[in-house]
Amino acid sequence: MSDSFELRNPDNFVAGVVGEPGERIFFLQASEENLVVTMKVEKGQVQSLASYLADVLDDQSEKPAASSISNMVEPPNAIWTVGALAIAVEENTKALVVIIQELVDNEQDKPAETHIHLTPSQAKAFIDHALFLIEFGRDFGRQNGHKPIGE
Repeated sequence: MSDSFELRNPDNFVAGVVGEPGERIFFLQASEENLVVTMKVEKGQVQSLASYLADVLDDQSEKPAASSISNMVEPPNAIWTVGALAIAVEENTKALVVIIQELVDNEQDKPAETHIHLTPSQAKAFIDHALFLIEFGRDFGRQNGHKPIGE
């Protein structure tokens, strides 16, 4: 079984990529003090997490401003690959808890989990950055049959 982590006061939570568009590998990375936890993830999982966090924030009465966010620490050293993602809201603190579960090879193995407690401002920063990363890798012109200027 892999290691599990609980980050109650993360300094940073970010999605990051390595590689060129079309061949990128996506990661989720959280840090707290001297601990950096990096997990390999699919692009669709990043998009779903950002979308679901945005829905949760939209349901809250206060609309947070994004806090500052740092880029992913490279080179990313993934502890494991993400299998499942979930979100919970702590009633007393209003923190959004991102629950990240390991993808295991054998169904009988208990997957490791990482719990990351985010403020609404940290969640907003993650959403903005993640959606930028996803859109940055798309080439809408080529998808529609257009050539870049100069070709």
